[in-house]
Amino acid sequence: MARIFVIDTPTRPIETPVLFPVNNTGHRGEGNGPEYWTEIPDMKTMLLNAHLLYKSSILQTLMAEGLHRHYTQDGVFFIDSGGFQNRTSDLTIDPIEILRIQESIGADIAATLDIPVLPQENTLTQKHAETLRTCVKNALITLQHREREDMLIYACIQGGDIRAMLNMVDYLQKRGQFDGFAIGGLVPKRSDFQQIVDTIWAVRKRIGDAPLHVFGLGGPSYIPLLVYLGVDTFDSSSYLRAGSKRVYFVPGQGSVDFQDIGKCTWLPCVCPVCSAHPCNEVREDRRLIALHNLWMIAYEIRKLKIAIRENSLEPYLEQRLKPNPLIYGAYHYAKGKIRGFT
Repeated sequence: MARIFVIDTPTRPIETPVLFPVNNTGHRGEGNGPEYWTEIPDMKTMLLNAHLLYKSSILQTLMAEGLHRHYTQDGVFFIDSGGFQNRTSDLTIDPIEILRIQESIGADIAATLDIPVLPQENTLTQKHAETLRTCVKNALITLQHREREDMLIYACIQGGDIRAMLNMVDYLQKRGQFDGFAIGGLVPKRSDFQQIVDTIWAVRKRIGDAPLHVFGLGGPSYIPLLVYLGVDTFDSSSYLRAGSKRVYFVPGQGSVDFQDIGKCTWLPCVCPVCSAHPCNEVREDRRLIALHNLWMIAYEIRKLKIAIRENSLEPYLEQRLKPNPLIYGAYHYAKGKIRGFT
């Protein structure tokens, strides 16, 4: 199911698989990450959270200037509804209000307002059913009230139960022409690899050729598995969180804490960051670490694309994932699903 696919956005086409790095804009609206879009030529994409924008001083700036003028003209911007924050903060933001924010700031892709199902909630209760009905209702309201026809709208799929999620997909596909689908609520389950694989694979098959986004799992270890399962786009703040903790993504492998890196003049990487700055400079600058980490993700995605084009993805994943037993096991479980063995 892994594929290279072109999504036509209002700004420009993007070739999948694609990472949308998360930009949380910072507490003062100034951002706390590197301006990677000026450094990495094939990563001019960004995901922002409408809930955080709603609470940030930068919202008025973005409404006046637009995302493209403020960040980069050829950037492709995915604006999440902020459903998780709305749920955990017990807010009642209207789906049309979220839509207007997405439209007014110039989003290329907008996610419908969802209500995440938390892991501890019983999927057989009336509350769970009402949550899913609200997600469906919000998705259809968003589609019906959009004023920018060029902005892509992805319907958010939630639920701890795969059958319920597939019922949501069927209902939405019959009643609206969505530009893609986005799976939410998987981050709290990220250590349950079998559940993650089962969920993504079931939705991927159900939506046909429609673009598929997965929220929050775009870290360097998970990306190869997502791509193998046919996920087109994904987002992650892992590069920022790791940078803030001084965790360094090792080229083609996993990650390591800087305190576990021995004394060295130069780091074992030839990305522009590590080539221009000695080890001690990178160690002391969280933004440099974050930028290096994004270069490593860009490197991984480039290698995955080459493997897909050369029809050698499975041999590549065998070699790439073997050092990580958990992801390696999930990959083999996914292989069995794809081939109909499990």
